[in-house]
Amino acid sequence: MIFKGLKRNAIKKSVEVYLEKRDAASNGISSLKTLAVLIDASQSVNIVSLLKLANELGVKSDKLKVMGFKKDMKEIADDKDAAYYSEKSFGVNGMIKNKGLLDFVNEDYDVLINFYEESSIELDCVAAASKAKFKVGFTTVDHRINDLIIGATTNDTNLFISELKKYLKILQII
Repeated sequence: MIFKGLKRNAIKKSVEVYLEKRDAASNGISSLKTLAVLIDASQSVNIVSLLKLANELGVKSDKLKVMGFKKDMKEIADDKDAAYYSEKSFGVNGMIKNKGLLDFVNEDYDVLINFYEESSIELDCVAAASKAKFKVGFTTVDHRINDLIIGATTNDTNLFISELKKYLKILQII
């Protein structure tokens, strides 16, 4: 139990380090070609709606990457549409040790959508560590992680999609 608490504190410190290093500028995204979505797999998220979102934003399905966090990996395995990680994907020092998750974090996506409403340190750590040029999320998540915050819920996907499209057009990303 103490070990788990120390690990969680180390992950929290990692989040702070990633946030301090983050450059808030959108790094001149000229067009949206690659898209990543980070989800809380314990909530019911329809992967098909995420594919619809990518399609509406003009991103090809092979340029979309979905990564989900699940506390209990026994219940879920990777599939063709998404990959998953758990608490065991982090080392004692709070750093990411899972190769698939490291690849996701180090990929230079144009936009990362943090599609989760309830903050958890594992989701926040991956979102903060991501090298995505522009990050989008919800109002209930740490505001320092995201460049654009949308006041919708994960249950109202259509509202989220329309608001996201509107703001990406204003920012001349799409």
